[in-house]
Amino acid sequence: MIFTLTMNPCLDRYIYIDELKPDDTIRAKKLVDYPAGKGIDVSRVIKELGGVSVAVSLLGGHNGRRIEEMLDEEGVIYSSVRIGHETRMNIILEEKTQYRMSMPGEKVKKEKLQKVFEILHSLIRKKDTIVISGSLPKGVDPNYYTGLIFSLKQWGATVFFDADGENLKSGLDAEPYCIKPNTHELSRLLNKEVDEKNKFEIVKYAKETLEKYKLNEILVSMGKYGSVYVNWDEAYYSYPVELKVKSAVGAGDSFLAGYVLKYEEDKLEAFRLANAAGNAAVLTPGTELCKKKDVLSLLPKIKIEKL
Repeated sequence: MIFTLTMNPCLDRYIYIDELKPDDTIRAKKLVDYPAGKGIDVSRVIKELGGVSVAVSLLGGHNGRRIEEMLDEEGVIYSSVRIGHETRMNIILEEKTQYRMSMPGEKVKKEKLQKVFEILHSLIRKKDTIVISGSLPKGVDPNYYTGLIFSLKQWGATVFFDADGENLKSGLDAEPYCIKPNTHELSRLLNKEVDEKNKFEIVKYAKETLEKYKLNEILVSMGKYGSVYVNWDEAYYSYPVELKVKSAVGAGDSFLAGYVLKYEEDKLEAFRLANAAGNAAVLTPGTELCKKKDVLSLLPKIKIEKL
């Protein structure tokens, strides 16, 4: 079984307008809400691609209930840790350009953080897969991820970890199975500039990271320049596909979902599916994720090279 964990989810509210004018009444043409948070997005893509997962997250208030309703509508299975305050909301004004206002979240009580451990312990079985993605709530020490990943491994789970900055560094101390940084996140982890166009340099740094943190695998997304997959024995590069980009939001989560869905069957085909899903995500507007029909149409176009 696949589980995802989102510790800091949010509700993305897109407001579409013609033009933003100061000191004038702006009439919205359309308002669209999306459930957001990296782990939630991974579960949504797994569902879209025909798989099954359980999305575990901290949710509260009206926004939390709205996220649950939307997950119900999409057929995504979820298990919520209810918190006593409102789940944060991001406001995105969409005209010719995009204005994104990210609202701060509230601090989560210690007993709710402990509840996450308890729920996962009751759900996780040996050989299950869990994807831990995104940031932590305000005020939570990054070492929370260290303890969580260590516990999940003790319970027999395979842990995929997708985070940034100090959260990523702390989680790596517990030696997860696989991480999926983009080139910017890899640069911050290594504290050195990484050329996002240079697949050989990225593979070199990926191997160093693999060895340093005793990972089994590492996936590095390179944006419009493709991606690489590295394990202890092999390295592969996937070429980019030329597409008209509507929005790159959610491409990394779609990529990871595609890989996790198939990695136990065939890692190379999982890497192919990951790239098809990641590329398909840029064909959808806003924070919409990949569509299965686009993924299937792109699969034959994914060119993979062994390095």
